[in-house]
Amino acid sequence: MAKTAKIQNEDKLFRKAMEVGCKMAEMQGYQLTSDNASQSTKVKALYLFLVKVRQITPLPADKSDGKSIKKRLALWIHHALPDDDPLK
Repeated sequence: MAKTAKIQNEDKLFRKAMEVGCKMAEMQGYQLTSDNASQSTKVKALYLFLVKVRQITPLPADKSDGKSIKKRLALWIHHALPDDDPLK
């Protein structure tokens, strides 16, 4: 089984994914979480929203931990960004 390589700027890509994903959800009328929710709750809510709107494929049940979800969100935004974006 091959491991995926570490993405450059994964932390910055994850933050960008949270920003863009939450804005997408808001534009479609979803309020993912309240302002005082924990970071892990917001990440999980965004992940479930993106799965629901078919922007990303769901992770297997045994791999749906916080670290895997963060990596999936970073990959999603990495592929969605234009080629000339500085985060790529």
